[in-house]
Amino acid sequence: MKFYHATTEENMEKILEDGCIKHSVGNVVYLCKKPLDACKFLVIRGIREMCVIEVNIKENQVEESLDHSEAFFRCKAYTHNGDIKLSGAEDVRTYRFDL
Repeated sequence: MKFYHATTEENMEKILEDGCIKHSVGNVVYLCKKPLDACKFLVIRGIREMCVIEVNIKENQVEESLDHSEAFFRCKAYTHNGDIKLSGAEDVRTYRFDL
């Protein structure tokens, strides 16, 4: 199943160089089912330019994250335990949001 992870352009360069999305606090990688939904979690922190990477992960390898307000963000978020290794064929998109 396709999931999306948003991060800064600088972090995306490191992800592509390392060949994996490294876990963050709590040993998880945060994901969404739509690219723009993944962007919401950076925009709320004031980040206006970001990259989103598409990864294919088995649905049984992710869990719904309950650490945010689904009503506020209007989407669900998911977590994957540990790093996500990349195949090298992942699609990466750049987004820019104006105020």
